[in-house]
Amino acid sequence: MKRRKGGFSMIEVLVSLVIICIGVLGMVALQTRSVALSQDSVQRSNAMVLANELLELMRSNRDQVVASDKVKIDGAYIKQPGTNFRTKALDAGKTCLTRDRSAGGETVAGQDLGCWLNQVKALLPVTDTLIASSFAVCPASGVPPLPSSDTTGNTTPLKACEANAVAPVMVVVAWQDVSNDSLNCPRGVCYYALRSEL
Repeated sequence: MKRRKGGFSMIEVLVSLVIICIGVLGMVALQTRSVALSQDSVQRSNAMVLANELLELMRSNRDQVVASDKVKIDGAYIKQPGTNFRTKALDAGKTCLTRDRSAGGETVAGQDLGCWLNQVKALLPVTDTLIASSFAVCPASGVPPLPSSDTTGNTTPLKACEANAVAPVMVVVAWQDVSNDSLNCPRGVCYYALRSEL
């Protein structure tokens, strides 16, 4: 009479459990990576929408950006890297949605920037320091280079900002990469640059 080995089935079950556990751990890691990439995608989409919105605000108040078909270096919307946006307070009792933009001018431009910055702070992980150092609205004749470190510690793609008044306008939006996992965000700061004619 042959006797069956009783422990062999148990080993098969344990090996199966190990394989299933490895598969589940792989799925969890994949899901975690997927969530991080989805968040990165949402932030990039928000940056694109915000840059386009600012460009449209500038187009609707064109006299504050362009004079004699040239970009005004000192226009109300223009912001060089390392400076602050020139915002203006809203009129008493008005909100960003109820204010009157029909008159145009420098006051409307300042209010546009204030309302736009409120949206930036609501939609992107930014600080006031990051906004001052890494955001820009400037004339740019060249394509913005990828961010790289230089001797001054500048990590923005703003080497394309120029004082050339005939160049198209470039809007640069930056945000902190909260996942610190994106290959396109050196040193944890991501950028979106939009160049366009007005």
